[in-house]
Amino acid sequence: MDIIKITHLKDEFLAFYNQAVTSKAHPDERFKLWKQLYGFSVTQSGNQDDQLSKDMLDHAFPQYAYAVDRIEHFEPNHEEIATLLAAVKEELNYLPTVHMSIVFFVGNFESDPFLQTDDVDHITLYYPIEKDLKQLDLAKELARAIYCLKLGDSSPFAKSIAHITLQEGIALHTAEKVNTSFALSVPSYSWMNVCKQEPNRIMINLLPHIKRNDYEALYSFTKGRGASGFFNEAIFVGWVAVKHLLNQGKTLSELAAIPEEKVTAFIEQTLYNVLDTAYFAQS
Repeated sequence: MDIIKITHLKDEFLAFYNQAVTSKAHPDERFKLWKQLYGFSVTQSGNQDDQLSKDMLDHAFPQYAYAVDRIEHFEPNHEEIATLLAAVKEELNYLPTVHMSIVFFVGNFESDPFLQTDDVDHITLYYPIEKDLKQLDLAKELARAIYCLKLGDSSPFAKSIAHITLQEGIALHTAEKVNTSFALSVPSYSWMNVCKQEPNRIMINLLPHIKRNDYEALYSFTKGRGASGFFNEAIFVGWVAVKHLLNQGKTLSELAAIPEEKVTAFIEQTLYNVLDTAYFAQS
């Protein structure tokens, strides 16, 4: 049986927020309260830069008034999470017992879920709750966690644009299959609908960057605007590439088992194949 430890930081956050509101603390005093009562860093790299954290808090604080009721009433559904995890494991053909922690935290409305590993056998998922918690998104993050465990990867952070592309494509399609198996409709992403307007151009412009692993590239192709000017370009390309591979008869479990050292060449060739198929069909 999988061992899932689920905790949340809503009480610590609410203690900070309520005191900051009641005392009408100015930004500097508010940040001191935040450090004293909450102080959870949402930076994956462990960056403890106070100025960055303060800027994030200043930006997010006015928005908390609209989310505080959701935060107060948040309670993690242990049974639902266990069921999702089991479905994801089955889809990716991961048989070992999972030792996992899930920490629900209050972020700054731009915070993404992220993973940390203590070793190759235990992984922690940090998940923000200030926005609506959608089952599809939670399933996607669980799929990313199982993908890392299946690879035996002690570092869940993407090594390159190619690794992001494959990881996110596998996670998206796994989440969609899990939701469909539960007879739940899969919500569409607005950014994906925009990217669908020019899929070939996005793939062509991403290919020269596929081996890059610098922060600027990783940020631009996931959270910022990529080489074609769209948001989430690497994630979109991953969705397209994995969809193509599934149509060719591959399975998600097979794709999740591709060795790390072969990912870049595999994704590069896959994108060329997708483009060849698209242009051949057009002609």
